Amino acid sequence: MPPLRVLHVAHGWPPGATGGTERYAALLVREQAALGAQVGVYAPGAPGWQPLPSARGFAATWDHPGVTDGFRARVRGVDVVHVHHLAGLALGLPAEARAAGARVVLTLHDYWLRCARGQLVDHRLRSCEGPTPARCARCLAPAIRGPIPGVRALPPAVEAVTRRDAAVDDALRHVDLLLSPSPHLPARLGLDAEVLPLPVDAPPPAAEGPPGPVRFAFVGALLPTKGPDRVVEAFAGLPAGAGTLDLYGATGVWDGAPWGAGLGEGVPGVARRGHVDPVPWDEVDVLVFASIWDENHPLVLAEARAAGVRVVAADVPGARLVAPEARFFARGSVPGLRAALAAEVRWGQVRRSPQHGPAPAAHAAELLRRYERLRSGA
Repeated sequence: MPPLRVLHVAHGWPPGATGGTERYAALLVREQAALGAQVGVYAPGAPGWQPLPSARGFAATWDHPGVTDGFRARVRGVDVVHVHHLAGLALGLPAEARAAGARVVLTLHDYWLRCARGQLVDHRLRSCEGPTPARCARCLAPAIRGPIPGVRALPPAVEAVTRRDAAVDDALRHVDLLLSPSPHLPARLGLDAEVLPLPVDAPPPAAEGPPGPVRFAFVGALLPTKGPDRVVEAFAGLPAGAGTLDLYGATGVWDGAPWGAGLGEGVPGVARRGHVDPVPWDEVDVLVFASIWDENHPLVLAEARAAGVRVVAADVPGARLVAPEARFFARGSVPGLRAALAAEVRWGQVRRSPQHGPAPAAHAAELLRRYERLRSGA
């Protein structure tokens, strides 16, 4: 048979400037092309991407004008469309792919299909009991009502959320294979998905650090749901000179406003490093992972483990899944996190043995086998 023609869909490109979802998609593009597949990418910033007209409001986060037309041109002749994320694109893309004769695979990376915020954490940073139109409308009201104070730019909030829910249902009806790296995420969403753990590009094991303070690092977007403010607060309570804390990550946006711009300023031992790819694991002794949402399959934890870097982690399902040997603390607890950091200070700069996950080439080959079964109708 001719080589498989695969189109990966993501909500940002290049991967070095975005998050774990895009980095995983880029890994598949690389490995599947090396295995002989004809692989393309449809994502903002990817080669061939046409600039989109400006759009504002809630609907543009899941049905952006211009996305569907561009996709129709790219999907011609494609055998399999592998969707990694549709945020900022269009929930109608799976239906368009099926209409063009392609099979559709969708990997769940977060809760975005049922939670427009993506993490089932509400605007007050509380864990959501579960999405409903009324509950989501209250949480999303500022975004739904538009950028101009006092002006309701869209229909009533519940109606807007209901329309989005209907679009999600339709998208799922056109998915041939639903995958998730973890079992807890589809269970929370009420979806039936096959569990396929993510691979990791294993970095070389980090060398033992020089004698001195323990080198802590936070790696990720500076967003309140990732907990970097809690990391800084906990670190600030350690004895002077006990360690250093590097913050690797770009300033985020929360509820439409920049967040984290001044984080760590004036705290002795804290340094802002900005977004860095790859992470210099040889300069890190302990990764501090402080998310307040459940997470799915955090690649940063897998990379740290592969480098032999120790992990302090919030006790959330995704962290338990990927780094079961981590030193855990109760999510959101600054005293608990400070106690965990203090315990790591007593350990010093000792490395762990590298812990590797699934190999990228084997993972990509397994997906190609599944794509082939879909193409043949098996």
